[in-house]
Amino acid sequence: MNSVQESKNELEAAIRYAENAISAAQSTIESMQFRQDMAKKEYQERTGREEALQREVAELKAELEQTKSLEDQLKGQVLTPTMPVIPRDVAIAIFREGVQSGVRDAVAELEGQSINIDESEYCGDFSVTFEREISLDEYMDFDWMRDKVGQYNEEFVADALKGLCDKSGFECRIHGIDDQGEKKND
Repeated sequence: MNSVQESKNELEAAIRYAENAISAAQSTIESMQFRQDMAKKEYQERTGREEALQREVAELKAELEQTKSLEDQLKGQVLTPTMPVIPRDVAIAIFREGVQSGVRDAVAELEGQSINIDESEYCGDFSVTFEREISLDEYMDFDWMRDKVGQYNEEFVADALKGLCDKSGFECRIHGIDDQGEKKND
């Protein structure tokens, strides 16, 4: 009976061993299934992001093509810039008014003012000091300055305005003075 009992014990041990192996295999299968599910989920997320980026790239390319098309249309429409032409008399009047306004402002700032001259000089052991208050009204003819601005003749103003648009980058032309390639009438 000993051998039957031993066989039974060995058989039971083999069954427990098989049950443990089945349990370990089931755990391994579940773990592998979990990893596979996680890998699928990560792949789908990554694929989704990639697809979204590809859609965005396609939209940006379409937008770029549309912008280029609009740019080409605009280039075809704009051949040469058209600048406003200011009549000669208006330009001369604006110039005179500007100069007159500048002189008036300068005169208003200087009129009634005085300058204090204070000089000290040392020559050996001697000191020479000079101090004097000078009124600008006594030495400057402000009325002459105001009147002089109105005496500019048309030729002087026209000469001053020639090339002003090109040199200063003004976006205008002065008819008869700054006509860009046309015959200039002075």
